[in-house]
Amino acid sequence: MSTLRQHASADFHSPRLSGVRRGLALTWLSFAAAADAQVPIAIESPPKPEVAMKMVYGGNTWRDERAAAFFGGRAPTLRAEVREVFRARYVEADVDKLMLVYQLTPGPHAQFQCHACIPALGAAVLAADAQGRWRLRARGLLLMPGSPFSGDEDLQMLQLADDRWLLRSRVSDVHGGIEDRQERLVIERDGELQLAAELGFESKPGPGACGSGAAPQSSAVNVLSPGLGPRIEIVLRFNEGKCPSPQAVVQRTRMELRDGRFHLLPNPETEPDDDRDAESTAAATRSRAQPTL
Repeated sequence: MSTLRQHASADFHSPRLSGVRRGLALTWLSFAAAADAQVPIAIESPPKPEVAMKMVYGGNTWRDERAAAFFGGRAPTLRAEVREVFRARYVEADVDKLMLVYQLTPGPHAQFQCHACIPALGAAVLAADAQGRWRLRARGLLLMPGSPFSGDEDLQMLQLADDRWLLRSRVSDVHGGIEDRQERLVIERDGELQLAAELGFESKPGPGACGSGAAPQSSAVNVLSPGLGPRIEIVLRFNEGKCPSPQAVVQRTRMELRDGRFHLLPNPETEPDDDRDAESTAAATRSRAQPTL
């Protein structure tokens, strides 16, 4: 309690206080309470990676049957190595939050870097409490596969609505000019992080396979909120058919968030890509987040 409030409270409870002075003291108490309420809470600096990792996984390794199953049914004694690869700070409903994403490998990361070496991804959300301290809010210890070669992850925070954010994860792979691409969306719900949508294409011929006869292939996530509610559009540009001139196709899939999952809206569109140089305009808002180096 501030000094101002302490003096006003002492005067208010004095038995010698007249009615007028008691009213003044009450006014001072109200003023002091309002002044205290307007003082912003100083939020601590976000925890360092090793501290945050201990909050989420208990340390820089994690032993769990889910990890053993993900990496080919290895012994349950497997300890996956945990490495932070992304963090982003944002605000939801006036609460400061921190999104953390982790790459898990079945041993040292440096020894798991082949084309078939696919890491697992886990994530967590920390939130600042009323005292400005960071607390674990939600987590998904093993959510989905990561990038081939255990390489850099393509991650981004997207603003779904005024007070709603989600994590976008994009994975892509090219082998002999044949391309795979997936867009995944992760949301926070009831103390957990969960995969809410996954859409992409597999084994489509790109310029690396067909030369100039094939259009570049890509994907994007457009946010349609808030005008239409929690809705998104995933745009896939890929090639159908055989070299040397496969047909370029644009597939637009619109979905709405309900009960923790994105559900298809009626009449998803698939059409030929008449303008190969056209790029879909993303309505998503990028956060200021940077991947962890």
